Amino acid sequence: MKKLMLLSIFFCLIAISSFGQKPKSDFDQFKSQKIAFITEKLNLTPKEAQEFWPVYNQYEVERMEIQKSRKELEVKTRDEKVQLSDQEIIRITRSISETFKKEAELGASYNEKYLKILPPQKVLQLYRAENQFRAHMFEQLRKRRSE
Repeated sequence: MKKLMLLSIFFCLIAISSFGQKPKSDFDQFKSQKIAFITEKLNLTPKEAQEFWPVYNQYEVERMEIQKSRKELEVKTRDEKVQLSDQEIIRITRSISETFKKEAELGASYNEKYLKILPPQKVLQLYRAENQFRAHMFEQLRKRRSE
């Protein structure tokens, strides 16, 4: 009952804060949906939520920075008309590979942080929830495109 009340308050605060503001961007909407989805799936206690969300949000910021740098590298290789030397290609592919390595190391580091905050079952459920949410969003995107 306490958790249901906490969730209700959380959603009311989100709704109230949206009044008088311009419409949310797609990214903000995506982020809000992801938070709600994970909150529901993990069934966090108030104490767990208070400790977990700042850590998770920091992880997301750091992960997005790594992905952004990888995308910038990938953009350089998209234009097939631009001829890159073998040396440039080697440098770019090594840099892309390094971003994947950094992202994996970041995930491992934050896994340890999550385990200090949450029981192991909830950490596993977090990873499941992230995958379920991703699949859900891809399904929504597919439906929108087919309409």
